[in-house]
This record gives sequence, structure tokens and C-alpha cells, in this order.
Amino acid sequence: MPAAPPGRPPDSPQIGLHTLSGTDVDSLALGRLDHGVVRRLLDAETSYRRLALRAALELLRVQPGAAGPLVPVDDAWELLVAAERRDPAAARAVIDRPFTGAWAARLLRRLRGQPSGAEPAGVHAELPLWVEVGYLHALAVATAVRAGCACTLAVPARRGVVHLPSLGHAHLAGLDLWDHATVEVTDAGARVVGPLAAVHLTVPGHPDGSDRPSDADRPGDLHDAPSQLHWRATRSLASGVTIEDVDPYRQVSGTAGPDWLPAVQIAEWESRLAAARRVLRAGHPRTAAALDATITAIVPRPAAQRFRSFSATSADAVGSVELSVPSDGVDGAVMLSHELRHAVLGIVTHLGDLLDPAAAARRYRVPWRDDPRPARGMLQGMYAFFGVADFWHVQRHLARGNEAMLAHFEFALWRGAVFDTGRELLRTGALTALGRRFVTGVVTTVRSWLTEPVPAEAGRLAELATTDARALWHVHHHLVARSQVARGLAAAWLAGAQVPPVEPAAIAYRLDPDPDARAFDTRACLARLWLADRDVFRRTEREGAQRVYRGASAADCALVRGDRDRARALYLAQLNRPGQHRRALVGLGLALGADHPAGRVLQMRPELVAAVTREVVRSDGPAAAQGVVPHLAAWLAPLVAPPSPAPPDA
Repeated sequence: MPAAPPGRPPDSPQIGLHTLSGTDVDSLALGRLDHGVVRRLLDAETSYRRLALRAALELLRVQPGAAGPLVPVDDAWELLVAAERRDPAAARAVIDRPFTGAWAARLLRRLRGQPSGAEPAGVHAELPLWVEVGYLHALAVATAVRAGCACTLAVPARRGVVHLPSLGHAHLAGLDLWDHATVEVTDAGARVVGPLAAVHLTVPGHPDGSDRPSDADRPGDLHDAPSQLHWRATRSLASGVTIEDVDPYRQVSGTAGPDWLPAVQIAEWESRLAAARRVLRAGHPRTAAALDATITAIVPRPAAQRFRSFSATSADAVGSVELSVPSDGVDGAVMLSHELRHAVLGIVTHLGDLLDPAAAARRYRVPWRDDPRPARGMLQGMYAFFGVADFWHVQRHLARGNEAMLAHFEFALWRGAVFDTGRELLRTGALTALGRRFVTGVVTTVRSWLTEPVPAEAGRLAELATTDARALWHVHHHLVARSQVARGLAAAWLAGAQVPPVEPAAIAYRLDPDPDARAFDTRACLARLWLADRDVFRRTEREGAQRVYRGASAADCALVRGDRDRARALYLAQLNRPGQHRRALVGLGLALGADHPAGRVLQMRPELVAAVTREVVRSDGPAAAQGVVPHLAAWLAPLVAPPSPAPPDA
């Protein structure tokens, strides 16, 4: 039942007190996805979503004009309650969807004057409040349709589209940008009535031809084009998962218009997701079972570049996953494993605080993003990639040939990323006691994987990708805090003096995010291509790697192949080219290697080399950079402390 309307006690058994024991938290942190724990989490999320719905109602009741041309929200709520009393299953099918949670959370933030964090700037000024509020009316009438509860109710139309959650949508002619249409539910059926015509609607799963678009009832001699006037029912796959390509709240990045997929693409999604589930059931049964229980909707996104698949999940819409078209079953399985952990952690954070709110504004480096991230994103990413590392931990022993080598690379890469990020979270003080317990469990699990051997080539490239991402992040987002330090070092270099005796800890750096930082994973993608298909890699190198991966170069290809001499020469030639200096600077450090003084400095503190080089170039001109950098980096080595090994109990 929905949260109780005004004046009525919340007697629903689905809203109650939900807790996780310490054992449950430890189980999740150690990587287990026990069915009982997952089930309790999902029950808690149902209550959380319904309470968010009730909270939105309470705020709307003190804004009587918020519904605009629609009936007051209490009237819509009463219809929802009446339909739920008539058919509780109908209400669950509508209001327990992930997108109800996304809408309620977004509306609550809007009503409270809080930034969404996902919406583009100015979106609320564009979207009238009453249209956003009217999603409640659409929920109510969709429940009434499913329950066979007679009613007539106006609902919003966005750009000529009337969407009824869980049912489908109608395109109607004659509507303004932000408008409304009427839904009529009678014993004879239901229809959406617009200014020029009416469209009969059907319920997915009913034996009345529900998944077929219906013809329109057209009064008089109106002749609207069929493409503008029809009903399209929400579609589900054989597995029961909904393919959601219309709901305005389906995307993490903000509200979106309809993007109806043709039947051939639905069939492709059916095939790709079935392949992903086969991979998971064959080698990862607990993950497969947790996915079956948790994920109820897929939001399709276009196919992505190879090794750059896209997926996203919102804690406001647990149960829904945005996915680019998987390239194969393994790709789909990895994305689903990643987003499942996001969903699980999203529910956990609804039950208890893992992060200290005082640390929310600080931003940190994470190995999987080009931009600095808040502690919340750091924690979420760590747990999601914990799921990825766990997947590859098993899959590398099931794969064969090049696929196995690639799986070893992914395992080595992500176990290190999760371990380093978990230790950094523990170091920052951003965690609550519960958060420390949770992150410690993850770190403990991953620490046990660090000593597991991987093939030498996979290990070499995983280390290269890890160092590359860290160095690129520093050279883009860190600056030497005091400009006079760089000027003083440049003056000493130009004078032929020894490096000044400054303790490494005395050189301060500050965060200065570069909004144009992009594609830190370019060399990692080339490494994957090298491991997966040498012939394609060589063809890519011959034809120009930059045509495939942004920022890629012949130097990068040589580095990945292990030809460090050629890579060094090519990176040196790139140093004076506009827009390539920082990427070439890091590439040169990778080619020189950590055992070379200049290589170590360029890998650990490329921002220091960049700052001093800029000052030197101001004096000697741009041509100086190519010859100066390796010698200058080696000269700066006393100012860069060598990395200390992690303590065994870190």
C-alpha cells in the first residue's frame, strides 16, 4: 500500500523498521551476496521509496498551486489509494518501480530548493513544476488502469507524449510543449483523450494483445498522421526485465524524452542480455541470483567504443540500470556486476551513514575517472569496481587464449585500484565507524588477492595503466601551490646550479581541476587491444591510433608493445606540440621507467616537472622543452620522495 494519506495511519506491512546486522554488513563488504541479505535490502528499499513518495506528498500539500491545471495532489493520491485497495498487486506493479524513486527524489530536492546533482543547469526553469508534480497523477491513473478502477483524470503531456508509468505512452497531436491530456478508465477499457483524438491503451501482459500499438479513435473527419497518434505499450524481455526507453525519469543524468526502440533492437537487447546472464550463471551464480532479484529495468543506451562500455545506476532508482549495448556476453556480465554493487551500496547508504557529512565537499582522485570525485563517489566507485575485480578474479580461470590474458589484466588492474582507493578512504577520515568497518572488509578481501600471480605481460600492462592514470590525474589537476617555488627552481636550473636543498614534503601542491581533462584510459584501451587481438592492434597502429582512441599516438602503441626506445623518441618529439605536452610528459615517464630518476619523477610528480618546464620555456623559448624535460626531471629527483611500500597490514 502507498504511504497512508492524510489522517490515516500507515498500516502497510511494506513500510516498517529495517535493519542490517553487523554480520550482514561484513558479508557485503567481504564480497558475498547472500540471498537473505539481498532480500532484506530490497524490502528496505521498497519502504524507503514509499516514504519518499509520502514525503513529497506532505510538501506538496503546503503548495496548493503546485499541481497547476491538474486536480489537487490529494485527489490523485486518493485515487491511488482506492486503486491499491481494489488490487494491491496493481499498485505494486506501478509504484514499486525504480523510476518512482527517481521522480520522488528529484521532486523532493526541487521542493526543498536543493540541487539535483544530475540535472543540467536551468532544467527546473524549463520544466514547469506542475508537469513534474503530475507524475503522481500518472502513477495514480496507471494503477487505476491496472486495477480496473473507473476514473477520469488529467495527466501531464511532455512535448506531445503522455507517459503512464509501467503501461506505455501515447503520442497525441494538437498539444503544446507542456500540456495535459485526460485518461478515462471505464468497464469497457481505458483511453487517453487529447484535443484532437483519443487513443485506446492496453496493459502489458494482459491477454488482449497488449504489446501491439493500437489504432486511434478519431472523431469527425480528423486525419492525423499515424506516427503522431498511437499507443505503445511498455515492453519486457523473456526474463521479465523491462526495457524502459520512454519514462522521463529513467536516466541518471536527468529527465529525458522518449527514445522508442524498434523491434529489431529489442531483439538484439534480448540476445545480448541473455548472453550476459549465461556468463554469470555459469561462473558467478551468486551474482546472477542477486541480479535476478534486484534488476527489474534496463535503460538502453547506444553502443559504445570498444573497451569503453557505458553503464550507470542511481541510488534513487535502485533496480534500474543504464547500459550501452554489450559487445558480448562477458562485456554485459561485467557491466551488470558493476552496477549491481552500486545498487547494493545505494540501499545500504539509505539504512546508515557510511560517510561523515563534514567530508562531503572534499574531492579526491579515483583511478576510474578523469575528474576529482567527492567521498561519496569514491566510496560508490570502490564498491562497484570491487564487483568488477571479483568478476575477473573468477572469470580469468574460465576464459581461454587471448580472452584469458585480457581477464588477467582486468583483474590485476581493478584489484589494485580498489585496494588503493579503499586505503585512501580509510586514511582520509571521511568515513563513519560503520563506513570504516565496511571499507575495511573490502580492503581485507582484496588484500588477499594481491599476491595471486598473473601472467607477466598482463601484469606489466596493468601496472602501466595504473601509473598512467595516476600521473595524468596529477598533471591535469594538481599545481605547485606557490609559483615562486617553480620560478626559483627554474632559475637554479638555468644558472647551472644544483637543485636547491628543499625537503620533498615542503613543496605543497593544491587541487586545481582541469575541466578539459579527458580520456585518461587511452593507453589502457590500447593495452586491452594488444592483449585481445594483436592483428587489430597492429592495423590500428598502422592506420593511426588517434582515429580510434582520443589522444592516442604511435608513441603509445610502441609503449604498449614494449618498445620503450621508440616510445621515448616519439614522446620527446611530441613535447612541443600544442595540446599534447602533458600526455607526452607522462608517456615519457612511462617509457623511461620507474628505475630511471627522470622516469620516477615524471611518473610521481609530473605536475612539478610541468611547472618548472613552463618557467624554463619562458626564458629559453618553446624549443627548449624537448631537450630539457628528461634532464630537468632527473635534476628534480631529490625533491620527489621515492614511493614507500605499503605496510603488510595496511
